[in-house]
Formats: sequence, C-alpha cells, structure tokens
Amino acid sequence: MRKVIKNDLSGVSVSTGLGSVENTTSIGNQKISNLFSPMNAMVQKETTQTFRLNGDLGELLGDIERFELAITIEGDQGGGKTRFTYQLADAFADIGNSVAIFTLEIGGKSDLITRMKNEYLQPQNQHRIYRADQLPDGYKSIEEAAKSFDVIIIDSWNKTGLPSQDFDRLRKQYPGIIFIVIFQRTTQKTIRGGTAPLYDAGINIEIVKVDDTFRNNYAVTTKNRYGVTGIQYNIHTKEITVID
Repeated sequence: MRKVIKNDLSGVSVSTGLGSVENTTSIGNQKISNLFSPMNAMVQKETTQTFRLNGDLGELLGDIERFELAITIEGDQGGGKTRFTYQLADAFADIGNSVAIFTLEIGGKSDLITRMKNEYLQPQNQHRIYRADQLPDGYKSIEEAAKSFDVIIIDSWNKTGLPSQDFDRLRKQYPGIIFIVIFQRTTQKTIRGGTAPLYDAGINIEIVKVDDTFRNNYAVTTKNRYGVTGIQYNIHTKEITVID
C-alpha cells in the first residue's frame, strides 16, 4: 500500500496508509475538531441523493438534490415567469412531490389560474398541487407550508413584503424543502430588494422575452450548481432549444 509521511500536532513524523477512516490527522483544538470532520470519514448515508425531473426540465436543471435547494426565477415582464413555474410544479408533482404555490401576483378567482392549470398541470398530478393567493401571517405562513409540502413556489417574493434576507433564512431553516421563487426586476434589470438571493440560490433562471407572440420566449440557466448553464428551454413548446 502507498504510504504518506505526515506530522501530527506533536511534531512527530508518522507513517500512515491512505483511505481508511482511522487514518485521519488528529486536531488538538477541541472547538475546531467539533466544527470540522475529515473527508475520508464521510459515509454515503450522510449525503443526500440526487434526482432528476422527467423530460426536458430534467435536462435544464440537471441532477438536483433535496438539501438547501432554492431556485430563483427572474426576467422580462410578460416573458412567462408564472407559466414556467406551473410547468415546474407539474414536473415535481409528476415524480411524487407535494407542491404549494403562493399565487400572490394573481388572485385565486382569476380565470388565468384556471387556464394555466388546464394548460400546464396534468390531470393525474393536480391532486398533489395546492395554491393560496395570500400570506395571512407573512413569514409564518410560508413556515407552515414548509411543514406540509415538499416544494414551495412563491410568485412573487416582492409581494410577500419580506426582506431578501428571509429567502436564505427559509433555505437554511427548512433544508429538505425546495423553494422556487420569482423575483421582479427593476427598470435597470436587477432584482428588486437586492441581489443576495442570486448568490444564495443553487440555481438561477432567467426568463427572456423574445417577442410579443410568446412562442419564442425561453428560460435559461445563468447559474447552476447541479448542471450546465446556458441551456435554453422554450416555455411555449416545453422543449430544450439550445444547449451551450
């Protein structure tokens, strides 16, 4: 077996094999020792398993995991942000997840909700998808939803009245819940309330409005810790059109 010579904290050179849990460098500082763990001591059951959505949305997002995953969606007005989130809701429900949608931009009695349900939610998945058009208790309403659903979609964050710091707070407080959040843009094309959520999220998606027909509008991954960036997904055809 290949050996490596290393120094422990006493300064004495010791010879050890590579790869086993027992072969770890001792750390004298107890506070630091409690904070860090050696990489070779990690076991598979401690890590979360990745999974992939069906179809082209699976190719867009890549192999994702249910651990502190948040997805931001931003883009041009009228580009199809809400329509795209309904497609995501259907895709997550299609593999067995329960989904809550806060439709804060559109009231529950609007015909738009019915039309998007009929167009984007498959009948066999609709019993797994729920909606609410208000946050009666603000942050606490989202917390209560996080205790009952696997995926939470918020359309949009700006309508919650919450500071952008609460976006990362949710992700950390409920690491097993996937949060998909729409952020509105300013006239300078930056997200309202600050750009911190773009850094906190695992995936950033931009919705690009090509023309007024809606047929050519697309979603593109501008940041993706789990897959490839630059993939373009046509919101109208529900298909990948460009892979960089």
